[in-house]
Amino acid sequence: MLPWIQHRWTGLCLLVAALATLMLFLYGFFPLKYHSGRMSHMDDLPNFIEGVSIDGQQVYSSGENSVVLMVIDGLRYDFVTEEYMPYTGQLLKNKSACIYVSVAEPPTVTMPRIKSPERKKEKAQWRRTINFWRDIFAMMTGSVSTFADVALNFGAPAVRGDSVLRVANARGRRTVMYGDDTWLRLFPGLWSEYDGTTSFYVTDYTEVDNNVTRHLDKVLTPNEKKKPTFDFLVLHYLGLDHIGHLEGARSPKIKPKLREMDEIVKKIFSAMQTWDRNGVLIVCGDHGMRDAGGHGGATPSEVLVPLVLARSSDFECPHPLGPGPTVAQVDVAPSVAWLLGAPPPGDSGGRLLPALLPQDPRQHLYLLHVLSSHAVKQDIPTNTEFYKQFQRAEQQFAHYLATGQQSAAKIAKEFYEESLAKMSEYLTQTKTEFDLFAIGVAIVLLYAIAISLLLVTLYSLQPDTRRKTSITSRSHQRSNIGSMIAFLVIFCICSAILITSCFITETKSQLCNFESFWILGLFAASSMFTITYFLIKTGIERIKDLSLLNELNAIDMLLIGATLFHCWSFFGTSFIEEEHMTWYFFWNTLMFFVLVRTVVILLMYLSKKLTGATEVQEKPELQQRMSAVGVGILPKWVLLIALHRYLRTMNQTGDRWLFLPDTADWLNAPENVFYLQAHLVVGTIGTLVICLRNLRFLNNVKHIQSMLTIAAVVCVLCYRIASNTLETPIDDIKTWDPVKIVDVFWAILIAQFLLEIVSYIGILKSCGLQPTRNNQSANKFEYSKPKAKSEDYFYDNLMEEPWNVEEVKLNLVRGLSHLMLNDLMLIVCLLMRPHNVVMVPSVFVTCVLTSQCMDHKLLDSKSGKKTEVADILSRTLVHMWIGILFFFYQGNSNSLSSVDLGSGYVGLREYCPVRVALRMGLHAYAGPAIAGAALFATIARHSETWDTYLQAIWRSTNILAAHRVYCVVVYCVIATIFRDHLFVWSVFSPKLLYDFVATIFSLQALATIAQLQFLAHTTNYLARMFTYKSRL
Repeated sequence: MLPWIQHRWTGLCLLVAALATLMLFLYGFFPLKYHSGRMSHMDDLPNFIEGVSIDGQQVYSSGENSVVLMVIDGLRYDFVTEEYMPYTGQLLKNKSACIYVSVAEPPTVTMPRIKSPERKKEKAQWRRTINFWRDIFAMMTGSVSTFADVALNFGAPAVRGDSVLRVANARGRRTVMYGDDTWLRLFPGLWSEYDGTTSFYVTDYTEVDNNVTRHLDKVLTPNEKKKPTFDFLVLHYLGLDHIGHLEGARSPKIKPKLREMDEIVKKIFSAMQTWDRNGVLIVCGDHGMRDAGGHGGATPSEVLVPLVLARSSDFECPHPLGPGPTVAQVDVAPSVAWLLGAPPPGDSGGRLLPALLPQDPRQHLYLLHVLSSHAVKQDIPTNTEFYKQFQRAEQQFAHYLATGQQSAAKIAKEFYEESLAKMSEYLTQTKTEFDLFAIGVAIVLLYAIAISLLLVTLYSLQPDTRRKTSITSRSHQRSNIGSMIAFLVIFCICSAILITSCFITETKSQLCNFESFWILGLFAASSMFTITYFLIKTGIERIKDLSLLNELNAIDMLLIGATLFHCWSFFGTSFIEEEHMTWYFFWNTLMFFVLVRTVVILLMYLSKKLTGATEVQEKPELQQRMSAVGVGILPKWVLLIALHRYLRTMNQTGDRWLFLPDTADWLNAPENVFYLQAHLVVGTIGTLVICLRNLRFLNNVKHIQSMLTIAAVVCVLCYRIASNTLETPIDDIKTWDPVKIVDVFWAILIAQFLLEIVSYIGILKSCGLQPTRNNQSANKFEYSKPKAKSEDYFYDNLMEEPWNVEEVKLNLVRGLSHLMLNDLMLIVCLLMRPHNVVMVPSVFVTCVLTSQCMDHKLLDSKSGKKTEVADILSRTLVHMWIGILFFFYQGNSNSLSSVDLGSGYVGLREYCPVRVALRMGLHAYAGPAIAGAALFATIARHSETWDTYLQAIWRSTNILAAHRVYCVVVYCVIATIFRDHLFVWSVFSPKLLYDFVATIFSLQALATIAQLQFLAHTTNYLARMFTYKSRL
């Protein structure tokens, strides 16, 4: 089993296993809500109350009603005022309408949709995510869903259980929908008439609403009998939410959009007055909006949304002016069902909106009894106080029906309301359970993988001679047959333990249902336990010499200690919400330590020099290094500290201080557009300068690569002009198609990559394009250097002398690494919001300057030390810190509301889920991506030989993989311990999703480096067909 631990990509394979194990944990952690599948019918209405007869269907009837449900996506409670919506405010003031505080269950985020089963016919069909599964789902079914509906039920395109639309359809009601087409996929086949509007393009906030409003004149006009042509009308407006995502809740476009919505309310209410039927208008938001424009947390602005109720005749709001009682979103379902003369949906646990309750005591009590008895049928425990309260209410109601005593009716009403409130709360919080067996297996396996990765990393940090000795030692070699037998024995033991645990615990876990799919999962877990066992065993046996770690200094210890401690800070919810503060503190401490250490060493050197110390006189090279530090590095480090202080103020993030204005708010104000554009131009030009600087590591045709790079930057600027982000005196550019500009941009990046490969293979030279030989970079990609016979080489089939294969492969990887870094920075410049573009060159400058300061030989007066391991360890950790730091500088957080949806649609004309997801992911993790690319480019730049490059990459990838798995396993333990915490869905669960995405991107980054090495090997083979050795 020794080859496993010495293989250069074992860390990558273990990271793949960790991702699969994390998926198992997420499956077990997100609780499953078991819906009963019960379908309601009018025959279910009770006709006897404690033996007293009552005509249920006659008493239950609400008369003829036409209900309009107007959902304004992203409507905050403080938006419904006379300032923003004057007509609606006047209705509330005159008591012609009531307003309630509706609580939207967090998370309230819009995430990428999920493909429907009919993807062959409609590949762009995706489900509207958590805000539908938490909010619209609650309004239509009367039941609250969980994270599992998004995380686990990706294949379910429609609501399977009962809903308002199904019971209304069963009663023959005519339902009409105009708006977000996700309604059509959630409730297919239940609409008499519909016109869906796609919600994919968050950059559109005009047409997306006009497509809904254009139907109003027709649908609101009554027929010849002065009755509306519908029974239930759903209008879903998306424009307000799109403005919030693009520009925030303080955007000047918010007020005009709310005025537009107010005019629609006026139009509907005025039309209701002409009907010869009672009209009911419900205006509500599915979720709120924080000041930054996103939603997904549990702040009041995100979860407290208004619910306005108005009726066309004989209605006066029973509540005093101001906000009415607090209601839940699940209360909409039974209210609408009753208005339509249909029973409550099967799994409904809501109550009627207070203003709808009838004045007749008999009907009032009967409705309360129907809802209470409906909730009791959903496995309410009979030993609870609220169940006993329901029984008392039932007795008092029966007594009222028999005697007509008003005192009994009053007591029954109080008992019903108390018991119904408690039962509704109970049903909302229960019917969920964690798969603790799957969680336990996943955590143990993650720990095993983490320990294996730690040992693989320590093994790679050993001296090269020690590893070669341990590999060739015959006393530790096993035969292949012996290894296979040992593997099978341990595999059988692990499988037996898992299967026995299934029977002993009597768990209901899907992992133990022994179906074909889950049996494979069980055996896969056993295989991973077996592999990690041998890796751990071999690692303990073979790790003998870690002496190279003795060269670690105090700053290295700070990097290691803070990295390890950080994950354990998540035991406090505030440290999850305010994680950026932890990293700001770590980074400020590091910058201060580096500054103090540099100043102290310089002062010590100056004092020795002034006193004429022998150490200074005997080492003239020491003076050169100290001069470089004092003149070149120290002033730059001070300027870097100032730059980071400015970048930290760019975007407020987290939760506690999110409401405070930041630099981005100031830059995006209309009066400061000049400074915003200055940030955009400075950031873009700075990126261009860096990219041109990096081209010196590319091939012999640098002038072509330079022109292509400049063309790509021109495309970025033209896109900004065409999208009205950047002003220019050339008006023609504003009329250009942004999608075509982006297409040209992608073509340029592809051309750069292909040009690098072609120049390596030698096609350019065979076509007559000769390299320029007046610089040091000439001949990088020519096989011309003969190698000594003692070195590892191969011969061409037609020639006898060896080629300089390894040198050329290193040059190719070095060029591709820097080209990848350049392309990544240019892409991020295209995706970033204008005020954040300046962060792109800032990441690179921070990486370069910090790498110089982390060099252990720079400030060390002692020569001859082997600092390769210390250098790669500190360099990897500090680049990882820089990436995380800029992740938060950019305005990201551990709340789903900070996801920028607008970046996913840059340069797209038609919706493509893969492209949108990749753009959004790269935008969110732009800082870690650029820092990682800078790290690998730095490793390639500083490597003198192909072997030293491979060894440095091996060590660096192992460190990154070990850190990622370490963070995952620690947080999984924390999330499991706090699975019953009040903030489990609003704080702990979003962080789990972020860790999942971060693991995917870490895996993709390491796989990219593996692909570069594979490309170097395969392209080297092709090059032999075109490249000819020079005469010496």
